[in-house]
Amino acid sequence: MRPALLIAAKLPVGAAVLAVVLTRVPLEPVLAALAGVTPQALILAVVLFFAAHAVNALKLRVFLPELGVWPAIRFTLIGLLYGAVLPGQLAGDAVKAVRLMRAMQGGNAGHIAAAVALDKVVGLFALMVLTALGLGIEAKAVGPDAARIASAVIALAAAAVTALIVLPPPAWLGRFGRAFLIWREAHVSAPVMLTSLAYGLVFNVLSIAVFVVLGNVLGLHVSLAAWAVVVGLVSLALLLPVTIAGVGLRDAGLVTLLGALGQDAKAALALSFLLLALTLLGAVAGFVADLAGRDRA
Repeated sequence: MRPALLIAAKLPVGAAVLAVVLTRVPLEPVLAALAGVTPQALILAVVLFFAAHAVNALKLRVFLPELGVWPAIRFTLIGLLYGAVLPGQLAGDAVKAVRLMRAMQGGNAGHIAAAVALDKVVGLFALMVLTALGLGIEAKAVGPDAARIASAVIALAAAAVTALIVLPPPAWLGRFGRAFLIWREAHVSAPVMLTSLAYGLVFNVLSIAVFVVLGNVLGLHVSLAAWAVVVGLVSLALLLPVTIAGVGLRDAGLVTLLGALGQDAKAALALSFLLLALTLLGAVAGFVADLAGRDRA
């Protein structure tokens, strides 16, 4: 009951943030902008969206090579489902880890949890690298401190990944820490990390492409570097477990960031609504994938 109440409590938070955005951006012109989106742009965005998550599934197999391709895709889609219906995208990764533990009954639960966690961290590292590069390139547009921020972001991300690879896990993790250490020594190497990072970069480039395709058809014209910054900052905000499916956070983030880049607020909010539709489509695909198969590797 308590988890259900906690989830229900997040609904008015997202609704309240969205309501504040709608006091600044009238809904009627937003709907008019949505009506002008071409079917070709929508189809291309959907293809890029699912291609990105197929790449993400392959990235997971870098750390769990015993996992088949279809199960990897299925569990990735299930992660999309729970990332949409539970607060914060990290909830989807947590559910994915639990379901993988159940599917891979012959494997060590600590190893599986470690693989999912490191997979997520490498993906975030790739995102931060692209975001920092965008900040550096667009320094004049986003402010004079952008280069320093970019350097700090890359340094922090590199330090976090290095700590996971090199440092021993803290003692308070107990048996999970010991399991992670054993798994890391057996499975993590420079080629493995570079392969995972390459997949992470491809995933994030495809995700940026979704924004570019939908943004262009809505009349949002910014550079690729600026899109990398927008996607990175919005994606990081969506990790916060405060709303369901990113409602409110995504809207406020896109309207604010694209507005700072001189773009139309109505088009920015229309883009947010389209991205919410893609999120829900991913959740539907996850629901179908959940029903269509059993938890097995």
